[in-house]
Formats: sequence, structure tokens, C-alpha cells
Amino acid sequence: MRSRNTVVAGCAAVAVTTVAALAIASPALAIDNGVPDGTDHPNVGLLALEHDGVNDAWCSGFYAGPHKANPGIGVYVTAAHCVADLAELGFSGSDLTVTFDPEVTIEIDGNTWATTAAPWHPAVAYETAADADYGVVLLEDPVAGVTGVEFPRAHLLDDLAARGALRPTTVFDNVGYGVIPTFKGGPPRYEPTTGRMFSTSKFVGLTKSHLHLLTNSDAGYGGACYGDSGSPVLRHGSNTVVALVSGGGDRVCRAMNHPLRLDTQAARAFYGDYLQLP
Repeated sequence: MRSRNTVVAGCAAVAVTTVAALAIASPALAIDNGVPDGTDHPNVGLLALEHDGVNDAWCSGFYAGPHKANPGIGVYVTAAHCVADLAELGFSGSDLTVTFDPEVTIEIDGNTWATTAAPWHPAVAYETAADADYGVVLLEDPVAGVTGVEFPRAHLLDDLAARGALRPTTVFDNVGYGVIPTFKGGPPRYEPTTGRMFSTSKFVGLTKSHLHLLTNSDAGYGGACYGDSGSPVLRHGSNTVVALVSGGGDRVCRAMNHPLRLDTQAARAFYGDYLQLP
């Protein structure tokens, strides 16, 4: 993996710096203990940053459908910290590109979608990103032939918890393009992904803003890591996203993820400007 001189603190960019440095960066959650996703989730994509004629992998995310006020524009959801510092680095939203290729790795060629803007929640800051890490990337066109990931209805997770439907046996699905961690035979190691990956995580708990998941591969589960920021956490076996991979979780991606809920008032207030929410 190539290095770059500019480092974005807290960003889950795959190509910002070396994999070794990613291991000690701020926690910005690849899919741990996953399997190739293939064509199972064609609406989960990889966000790339164009520089020097190259599209380098940056963050994960997902297509959520056409813009509610302008159906000729596509809405791609990602984490705010993936786009918030572009201006300081000399980039704009139009320097980003998106691919949904299931086998893409670091440098992106071929079928990509041009972008026009990348707004984010105004309250986001690295020290508070865990509570306001909402971002979007606006595509020049909707993604033809791809059904958008469905947002949850308001308070979906609270309702499931009240009905006893969130149990220790409940699992959620992770899909993303981040690096793959390994914990056997020495200190943690992080390898580039082989493409879009899939895993399941076990329910641990719920707070007002976050879903808590067990991702320990020794227990048979997986989760998100560096490069997966912006990717969806889905209800198992469904096309409904319940949380957004942000910066929550242990620093080495070994055991726990705390993705940011999307059924809350704060999330709906932001994404409701772009999408028709249920």
C-alpha cells in the first residue's frame, strides 16, 4: 500500500498512510473475520479521493437512493469525518468518486460515479464525532439498477428492545471495504482488503446514540475496522440500515464496535434533508 504525506487525524481512509500507522491512528472504524460479499450488497460502495490522476480508497459508505428534492441526484451516505477535512487538504466534494465494484481494492479504475458535493453535520468535530458523525456525498446521477439501502423508521431499535427482540443471540450484518486485521502469531496486523466484505456481529447493548456489538473473531463474529467508516450496519438478512460505522470501538478492531444509530432524531434531522425517510 502506498504512503501519502498528508495524514487526516481520525479519518478512516485506507490510503492516507501505511497500514502500520493506521493501527495507531484515532479509532475510525475493515470487516474483521469476514467473507467476500460478492454481489449480495450492490448498494454498499467505496469512496475514493482523486489526486494526481489516481483514485485512492478513502472510506466506505452506501447508496441510499435519489435525492428527495432532485431525483436526478444520487445520495451516498458516509461518515462526516471522511469528508469534513477535504477543504483543509485542498480538495472539494467533486474530487471524490464512488465505486460499487465488489472486487476493488486500493486504486480504483473502471465503473465509478462522479460526485458534486460532500456536506456533513455541522456539529461534527473529532472530539465529538461519535455523536454527530453524519455525512453524505452527492452523486451526479442516481445509481441505475441499484436499490438504495433503506433507512430505519424512527426509534426502531428502541421498539425492538422494548419488545424483547434485541437478545444476546441477535446478530447484525456488516458490509464494507476496510482493512482486514489479524491477531494471531504476534501483534495486530492490518492487510488491505480483497474487496467488499461481509460479517456478522452479536448484539451487546444499546444507548441513546449507539449500538454496541461484539466483533470478536474468537467468538465467531466479525466487525468493522480502519476504512469501514461510513459503512452500514444492517438488520440481519435485510436491506435496512440501523447504524453507521463511525469511530466507536476498540483501537485495534479486536472485540467491540459502537456504530452510530440512524433511527434517532439527530440522524433523521440531518438525513431527512436529502432522503425521504420512513
